Amino acid sequence: MSGETDWLEGEGYQEEARSSPQWSEERCEELWDRVEGVRHKLTRILHPAKLTPYLRQCKVIDEQDEDEVLNSTQYPLRISKAGRLLDILRGQGQRGLQAFMESLEFYHPDQYTQLTGKPPTQRCSLILDEEGPEGLTQFLLLEVRKLREQLRNSRLCERRLSQRCRMAEDERSRAERKAQELRHDKLLLERLRQDWESASRELSNLKDRHLEQAVKYSRALEEQNKATIRERELLSQVEELKSRLAEADKRPDKANGPEINRSHSLSNGINGSALAKKPSQPSDVQNEKGKKIQKGNSDPSPGVNALMDILQQDRREAAEQRQELCQIITRLQGELQNAEENRDKLEAQCEELQLKVRTLQLDWETEQKRSVSYFNQIMELEKERDQALRSRDSLQLEYTDCLLDKNRLRKRIAELQANLEQQQRELEKEQERCREQIQQSPCLNCSHLSLCSEEQCFGPCCDLDLDLSPQLSRTNLVLRKAPPSGQSTENSEDSVYNSEENLVCSLKDNEKQINRLSTFAFPPCMNSINRRFNSDFDLESWGSDDNDIIPGEQSEPSLSDSWTSLHSHLFPPDLVNPSSPIVSRKPASPCSLPSSPSSSPKLGRASLADDITIVGGNRTGIFVSHVKAGSLAEKCGLKEGCKLLELDGVLFGGGSVQLVQCTAEVAHFSLQWWAEPSMLKHQSNLEAYSKLCSEISSPSFVGADSFYARVNLNMEPHGDPPTMGVFCDDIIHVTDTRHNGKYQWRCSLVDHDTAVTLQTGTIPNYNRAQQLLLIKLRKMSLEQKNLKKRMFLKKTPDRIRLVKAVDPSSRGSDSTKQVFYTLSKRHDDHLIPYSLMQPVKVQTKRPVIFSPSLLSRRLIERLLQPAESGLNFNTCLPEPIQASEQKDKKIFLLDSCRPEQNLGIRLESIQDVISQDRHCLLELGLPSVEGLLRQGIYPIVIHIRPKNKKHKKLRKFFPRCGEDNIMEEVCQAEELQLETLPLLYYTVEPNTWSCTEELLEALRNAIQGQQRAVAWIELDRLH
Repeated sequence: MSGETDWLEGEGYQEEARSSPQWSEERCEELWDRVEGVRHKLTRILHPAKLTPYLRQCKVIDEQDEDEVLNSTQYPLRISKAGRLLDILRGQGQRGLQAFMESLEFYHPDQYTQLTGKPPTQRCSLILDEEGPEGLTQFLLLEVRKLREQLRNSRLCERRLSQRCRMAEDERSRAERKAQELRHDKLLLERLRQDWESASRELSNLKDRHLEQAVKYSRALEEQNKATIRERELLSQVEELKSRLAEADKRPDKANGPEINRSHSLSNGINGSALAKKPSQPSDVQNEKGKKIQKGNSDPSPGVNALMDILQQDRREAAEQRQELCQIITRLQGELQNAEENRDKLEAQCEELQLKVRTLQLDWETEQKRSVSYFNQIMELEKERDQALRSRDSLQLEYTDCLLDKNRLRKRIAELQANLEQQQRELEKEQERCREQIQQSPCLNCSHLSLCSEEQCFGPCCDLDLDLSPQLSRTNLVLRKAPPSGQSTENSEDSVYNSEENLVCSLKDNEKQINRLSTFAFPPCMNSINRRFNSDFDLESWGSDDNDIIPGEQSEPSLSDSWTSLHSHLFPPDLVNPSSPIVSRKPASPCSLPSSPSSSPKLGRASLADDITIVGGNRTGIFVSHVKAGSLAEKCGLKEGCKLLELDGVLFGGGSVQLVQCTAEVAHFSLQWWAEPSMLKHQSNLEAYSKLCSEISSPSFVGADSFYARVNLNMEPHGDPPTMGVFCDDIIHVTDTRHNGKYQWRCSLVDHDTAVTLQTGTIPNYNRAQQLLLIKLRKMSLEQKNLKKRMFLKKTPDRIRLVKAVDPSSRGSDSTKQVFYTLSKRHDDHLIPYSLMQPVKVQTKRPVIFSPSLLSRRLIERLLQPAESGLNFNTCLPEPIQASEQKDKKIFLLDSCRPEQNLGIRLESIQDVISQDRHCLLELGLPSVEGLLRQGIYPIVIHIRPKNKKHKKLRKFFPRCGEDNIMEEVCQAEELQLETLPLLYYTVEPNTWSCTEELLEALRNAIQGQQRAVAWIELDRLH
């Protein structure tokens, strides 16, 4: 289509406009070069949210691309989103360039003029080509409506913002007032702090003065003490003098002269000593006291009185000084107490002011946070508004798509109803014609399903009321043989579409008869016995009908195949070890009996097996528990406790059966062909036999056999007592293959994850289960022609897993030959009802493969996105593989949508991720599972079952490599290929998830659960 040409009504002219030189390849490359030249400017200018609606209207991007551009976490910036949009448009080629230029012309005309040098015309020609004028008108109306809505929302937002701005302005004014108050309080606090400092200085000065006064007071006290001491001394001297004076008065007068002189000298001495002891008194006081003493000496009574007066005067002065000092101390103590009280008051006021400051700071911070939160809320509201607008546009577009789908589906329903009525009329005519042919032709079919079982044939042709057309009975049943162990990955990929099981048989629908035949046992009728006698197969000749040669294919040996099927098909594989070579034979008559050592003993001499009784199984070995006395078996050396080793000459070409690891059922059946004593090899082993006997006598003994098997069909309980009901893909642990002396298996149903026993019971043996399998196939062929969807895509109660037994001659080889079999040629017994399994407990992290493989890449990207998942998962990036390395078994090729690209993953890369203790998420397909198992790596295969046929929920994970019907065909082919995997897979049911996140969480839980679970492997398919 063109993006710059005018819209034209004629289709022919539109085709000419599409191929116009204006949008030629050279012109497109030139324009893209210009765009890349200014890419850094365009990515800054362009708005992807504006361009994507127009581009989706032009149908150059889809919903997935729009979601990736707008909502992907890989592109958080608008520049990266615009760059991703340019990359997507360039990948669309010419249409992407046209749509991009028209969007620039419509939304960014200046950039359009700079790129093209032309003025914008805004003709929207691409929308006109896609939708017509009505679509363009609708788009323009939507754009006008969007612009009006945006204008209305912007005005409403402007009003809201103005209101919030006024509120913020009020808040700011209040905050300014509070800030001014805080400044005023701060100044007041500063003044108070200055006053407090000055008061503190005065208080320190007062303390210093108080200390000085205290020092002076202490000195005065010391002086007072000295004065008191001196006073006591003087008083004592005065008393002594008074006494001596009295004595002198009493002496005679004649002795007055010498005594007076002596007293005078004594008084002088006393005065001199007193003056020496009181150096601190002033000199004038001392002189006065000396004069008074001299006067006292001259007149003793007045001197003493004067001295006493002086001393009393000094004492009074000292007392007055002491009183003054006490008053000063009291006054200083009062001043100190007042200063302390003032200091406490100032400290309390300071604390209050500091508390107010902190409160105001917290209020200011709260207001600031509130304003920031208001701003964030405004931004979130704007984002929600933009998201709501985008969601509304996407919902409108989805609603339009739904209406278009609804109209298309209505038309399709009408067409299908008309087609159904026509097919019903044709079917009625075909049924009438088939009835006429059946009435005119006899029944030539016969059930040849009873291979060597004790039960009778239960085929649908054994009833006289159920007639089958001979022409339809020869219809070929094309079955896909299971790939052998040596099959390469390339051949597995080529056989994806050849893996469908087409069972086409136009038979009369008689569901009542078929259900009766496949459920209840009944004796064969006379017609069934006659048909058995005349059919290609009878009980005495082992598969002589295999001598019929299929056109274009080499015939396979009948007896060897039948005996091989006893070991690999009729009984579980690998329980016997046939060593006979395969001998090719010429076609023989259906009624001729083959002359071979393995012919039935009933036609020759009797079997020697009737003379012995055996016990044991593949777990313990086969031992003889009883030998008939005087029999030929006793004469050849057999006795109780002998262990049977090998039975020779029972197969064509002299092949032997190894009885060492045979089950009880295989050993008992093989001994029926023991005709010569020398054919059986044995040895005495009484120790092992006694151990087996002690196990048998134990009440906990369940059987001497032990092997695990996978059930390939649904089997309901039947018989008396009823058998255990099992379903397809169940795992059973067989412990006794000859339960109660019959050919029936005693087993236990085990859990897939833990291998723990869930239920115990009996089930049909291999032969009987194979008969039920073929009867179910015939029953399904009667129900509908196209059986493929019924058996595989829908999980019906009659689900069957069609798997062929591995040919022993092709084990270990690289044979990938497709073999065609038909039910009428006795090749149907190659279908196995049970597959031998082995549990493996994997200690290392197992790699993961997803099905459908188309989902692998997107699922791996989503699983690796969360940060916590990166610790558990990793992936191996595919790398180009050379043509010479494509056959290397250690390289696994990818199922690429582009066959010219040979990409693959090497085994070393997978082992490196496993060594890191992580799950390796692989983009490989299902054919690579078998190659990984051969290399000792046990992957986890997870199948995601879609919710509907259109895969709408999973469509976002599919790459753009084709249309929807191609993707559905690939998914259906992979669902068929899952049935033949030699490994049990895990299925994610549709009811466990409803969205992408739930699906990813279910996948993570499934990977963790499967890592802890047991891995079940079909080793018979790998060796």
